[in-house]
Amino acid sequence: MKQKNIIAVVLITVVIFVGTFVGLNIFNSSKAEKLDKLAHQCIVDGNYQKAVDYYSELYDRTNDGSYIDKKREAVELLSSKNNYDYGVNYLKEMKYVDAAKSFLKVSNKDSVNYQKAQQRLQESTQAVIIASDSFAEDDNFDASLNMLNSYARVMPHETIVIDKIKEVEKAKNQYNEKKQDEEKQRALSEKKEKEAREKAEKLANESAEELKKEKESTKKPDKKDESYETDDNKRLIDLCIRLVGKTYLVTADNAKIYEEPSNKSQVISSIPMGSEVYIYEAKPDSGQRVWCHAIIKSADSLKSYDAWISSNNLEIND
Repeated sequence: MKQKNIIAVVLITVVIFVGTFVGLNIFNSSKAEKLDKLAHQCIVDGNYQKAVDYYSELYDRTNDGSYIDKKREAVELLSSKNNYDYGVNYLKEMKYVDAAKSFLKVSNKDSVNYQKAQQRLQESTQAVIIASDSFAEDDNFDASLNMLNSYARVMPHETIVIDKIKEVEKAKNQYNEKKQDEEKQRALSEKKEKEAREKAEKLANESAEELKKEKESTKKPDKKDESYETDDNKRLIDLCIRLVGKTYLVTADNAKIYEEPSNKSQVISSIPMGSEVYIYEAKPDSGQRVWCHAIIKSADSLKSYDAWISSNNLEIND
């Protein structure tokens, strides 16, 4: 009887142990299934960090190697998401090369972020094109090409960038050729202006002497007490003497310059306010002005003229 009781106790203990073991397995299996579904949903939603955490817990619970593989995939997707986020921030900071590098690292397995990354790449490319155009419009071709070439090294197959590089390089070459031509024209103009100035200074001395002689010849001995300034002709001759050999600025906009000392003469051009006028010959007009023969340097171009201009268009304070 005593032996039967012992057997009964052993059997009951075994049954309890087996029941507990089976129950725990059922519980763990149910828990693992629930965690597996949660992890999968996290993948679908793009919550990759949470999926990594779930797969780690599943492996710890089950020691199933398949969860190590799933965790590895989730880690790759997490890295993909992080690269997308980095790219968005770089794009906001206008760091287009870094943005492109980050978007290119977004995995095509990342169903949440891959297409968005492709769209962001297009935005980055367009931003580079706009920025490079802005530099080129300011004739800063080196900055434009530096930006484009840096981007092209990351996106070597982006045809819009390659075409833009060729366009800017062509514009740079044209600009440099134009600048070289302008420098040549400036040098030639300065040489001609120097030669004309030297000739004009010589003529100015001769003209001043002639004007002084003309002034002396107009004096009337029988009118010694008459004020010299009351005679318009003498006053204008005096003005001519003061003007010759000096430089003045044009105060009228679009002032006309002529071939001869007459407003009926052929108009050579119109010059802007601020142009420099070196007078080497002056002739009084019948009115209230003096015609000035001068070397005229236009304020808005490289051109110099040897022409006549009215004193009424000049700033004369002396």
